[in-house]
Amino acid sequence: MNVGAKRKAGSLAAIAVMVTVGLSGCSSDDEDSSSSSSATTAEAGNQTEAVLAVEAQWLKAITDGDKPTIESILAPEFRHTNSDGKLLDRAAEMETIVPVTFTMNPTEQNVTVVGDTAVIHGVNTIVDGGNVLARERFTDVFVKQDGKWLALAAQETNYP
Repeated sequence: MNVGAKRKAGSLAAIAVMVTVGLSGCSSDDEDSSSSSSATTAEAGNQTEAVLAVEAQWLKAITDGDKPTIESILAPEFRHTNSDGKLLDRAAEMETIVPVTFTMNPTEQNVTVVGDTAVIHGVNTIVDGGNVLARERFTDVFVKQDGKWLALAAQETNYP
């Protein structure tokens, strides 16, 4: 079942976050570090909200079969590894889009933003008529281009 977006760059982004977080505590000027940290925290919160909004828009567009919206969200270089292990490029992904009756309900969403890259890890529960069809652990990778978050990669793994 092809339902979303998830991929590998998450581990690299996580390493970059660890390095960034580790280095942020190395400042010798506590006052500058504190005010800079507050600004960075607020900006990260705004970026997180923006990425989650695009993710929600994307999931709705997938279930609605809204190809124009999906085309506006997917980066030209987009790749998707679905839960069956198939790798789809952007064109192949767009060919799979049709309206569906199920809903996708993401939970456990954890967003990491490093510069112009964001990674979302979460669980997506696919439900149709009150019946759970599938649960998938996912990773979605977004890049910010011209001020807009675009989906670069997606991967799902079946999750009990």
